[in-house]
This record gives sequence, structure tokens and C-alpha cells, in this order.
Amino acid sequence: MPTKALTLRLPPELYASGQRMAQERRMSLNALLQESLAATVRADQQRKLFADFTQLGDDADACDVEYAFPAAAEVMLADASAQKEDAA
Repeated sequence: MPTKALTLRLPPELYASGQRMAQERRMSLNALLQESLAATVRADQQRKLFADFTQLGDDADACDVEYAFPAAAEVMLADASAQKEDAA
């Protein structure tokens, strides 16, 4: 996968701690930073998704999809009928 180069400025203490942690995990500092950023991005995406679903759950009327059941049934019955015709 292609990568982008990045210049990152860190306080010396943070850099040293990162180096130690990377050595303990037997990985490069670059790999440690990639792993950490990826975990942060995933956590943020999950937090946003949870917030969105929570907001939907707070307004049950807006989430009501029962009106679409007859149309969905019609499509499924049409698909089943077409499959029977293809099999015959």
C-alpha cells in the first residue's frame, strides 16, 4: 500500500518513551505510530457511529420503517416468482 511521508515534531521525553515502547514491542517507532493512529481513528469512527445510532434510537418515530414492509414483501415475492420461472 502506498504511504505518505510525514515530519512529526515530538518533545524529547515523548520521543524517548515511544522509542522504548517500540523496542519492547519489537517494532519500529514508525510502525508503533501507525498502529496508534489507526487505533485512534477506529475508536473515533466507533464513537461517531454509536452517537449516530443513539440519536436514531432517541427518536423512534423517525426510525419507523413499517410503512416499507408491503413494498419489501412485493419485491421479495417478485424475486421468488422470477427464480421459480428461471428454474422451470
